[in-house]
Amino acid sequence: MDEKNSFSRRDFIGAVAAVSAVGLSACAMGPQQGSRLGSADRVSGRLPPRGEFIVRNAYIVTMDAKLGDIPNGDIHARDGVLLAVGTKLSAPGAEEIDGRNRIALPGFIDTHFHLWGSFARGIVADGDFDYFPVMSRLGPVMTPEDAYNSARLGIAEAVNSGITTIHDWSHNIINGAYADADLRALRDVGIRARFSYGYSRNLQQKPKETADFNDIARVKREWFGPSNDGLLTMGFASRGAGDTPPEVYRKEWEFARSQGLPITQHAGRSLAELKRFRRIEMLYKDKLLGPDVQLIHTYNASPQERGMIAETKTHVSIAPFTASRLASGLPYLGDLLKRGVQCSLSVDTTTVGGNADMFSIMRLMLQLNHLRSMDVLEVQPRRILELATLDGAKDLGIADRVGSLAPGKRADLILVRTNDLNVAPFINPALLLVQQAQPQNVDTVVVDGRILKQKGELVALDAEEIVRRAAESFHAARKRAGGPF
Repeated sequence: MDEKNSFSRRDFIGAVAAVSAVGLSACAMGPQQGSRLGSADRVSGRLPPRGEFIVRNAYIVTMDAKLGDIPNGDIHARDGVLLAVGTKLSAPGAEEIDGRNRIALPGFIDTHFHLWGSFARGIVADGDFDYFPVMSRLGPVMTPEDAYNSARLGIAEAVNSGITTIHDWSHNIINGAYADADLRALRDVGIRARFSYGYSRNLQQKPKETADFNDIARVKREWFGPSNDGLLTMGFASRGAGDTPPEVYRKEWEFARSQGLPITQHAGRSLAELKRFRRIEMLYKDKLLGPDVQLIHTYNASPQERGMIAETKTHVSIAPFTASRLASGLPYLGDLLKRGVQCSLSVDTTTVGGNADMFSIMRLMLQLNHLRSMDVLEVQPRRILELATLDGAKDLGIADRVGSLAPGKRADLILVRTNDLNVAPFINPALLLVQQAQPQNVDTVVVDGRILKQKGELVALDAEEIVRRAAESFHAARKRAGGPF
């Protein structure tokens, strides 16, 4: 969302509310002190090894055009790589995972998530405590430790819900320690991610100043050098046209491209924005749009602007909960797809959407498109599922690695139970996943060959500790911000 100025999902989310209500004491660390969390050279969180396993007898939705769906299929993986996807596979010595009464599919891919605000979802409501005024007060007083704790909460919930890749749209970077905090949270949880280096609330108020090019280069060097294992990639999150003058945003985009960084930009989110400027048209006239650019939202893009997006092969990430919760507008998903635009789906922020829940996002996206098009057949559940998996990978430039289940790709996959009360009986996999399933039905989550959730339980994360530290950070930040939210 752009800004102007051993736990089940139920236990996990419930604990956030319960711990938050306790009113834990605030930490004393000042908002802009250096982080004690360390840099990329520090030891990361303890993650399970990438072993060898085989999923047996699952209904496999590969999202691969050649393989299709495989009833009673097997998936064999070793050291993070999918070795084989088929039936009656031989894998002597591999750990066996029972796939009966399970759909196996690629892990969900979020393409736009402001992780830094995850700890504040319980306070954003209507009126004076809406998203923009609240986060504009909280953001500047957060410490790097707060950023780490908040981001880790959002990432952990995402993993628990079956999301295996996140696009961390980080736009509360007060200094480099905040970027390091976000990146460490991503690495400690073990999720796949693009980290897009953004800006701070302070820089938002200084439109004539450019982003911190030196720190962007440092982050790229320290976190994305030869030692990077490939789970994390980097991008640049732009304030962009309208919020900064042309000489600033052009310089920033030129720098990002010189560093090989894909660029992401909010655009067309609200009617209020259109009264100030038409960002898509501005970028098009400046010849800045292209396949390395991801526009967020575009709910109020004109037909001409949607044509500009298609012509330049620019990508679009849609956050349906933002569109509806903030009355931003109905997404033009069907029209964009007809134009050949690469689209994907995103959480945006749990302070507005409530949860990192791709099932709800898919369901709402389908319903909003029905309202926009008045045609229930224009975009159907299988296409929505593709947006949440393979299209997300295409949007983030990692479809050669993830987004579908095929030999040679990385082992990012989830198992969803088909015999729970809220989804039974199992008839159509796409309908079950898009219109019936919830995070509570996610049985197993594997990221890059590491099993992070199994038999419905997080096995690599201490959820109670994550919730406790996020609550402590929230109460401390709220106290520094002066409340009363």
